[in-house]
Amino acid sequence: IGYWNLACLARALTPLVPIEALRETLAEYGTAFNNCAHELMCRKLGLRERREDDRQLWMDLLDVLAEARADYTNFFRGLSGTDCLSVLLPMFTESRRIKLWLDLYRHRLEQENSDDKERRERMNRVNPKYVLRNYRAQVAIEKAVRVRDYSEIERLRLLLSRPFDEQPEMHEYTQPAPEWGKRLTVSCSS
Repeated sequence: IGYWNLACLARALTPLVPIEALRETLAEYGTAFNNCAHELMCRKLGLRERREDDRQLWMDLLDVLAEARADYTNFFRGLSGTDCLSVLLPMFTESRRIKLWLDLYRHRLEQENSDDKERRERMNRVNPKYVLRNYRAQVAIEKAVRVRDYSEIERLRLLLSRPFDEQPEMHEYTQPAPEWGKRLTVSCSS
């Protein structure tokens, strides 16, 4: 449940629950949410030790990824590799910021004497290789509706039943959306 929904719920409950109790609950939620986000992002980055200054590291990364409109799934999966520069740099038209961030990340890994093989294994357990991309779902839906062919739905089901596993024959499903797919508008109920 999002913060906005909690705030709306708090207003609805105000006659039933003292407002101060609601404020305390919302404050606790914010802290719990931020702590959980920090834990999850440290895991996505393959960090063994959690440090408070890691928040800035991952928040800066999210800014760089958003600015570049980079593919998050492919980025995090590529970051786990030992030769990540060759995989990651093509995702960025301007590479200065990501190179600076990667230097900070390497330095952070050195601080905890990170072993690349172990880090890669940790990261690949939490960063899926395959996700359901809107354009892939749209293709499967259209095929099913238009010609009653459900093979693409089945293929997606099988692929996504093992999203963390290497499935070389499914490499095409790691590709970001083509131009037409970037213009898709979908909702939660699509």
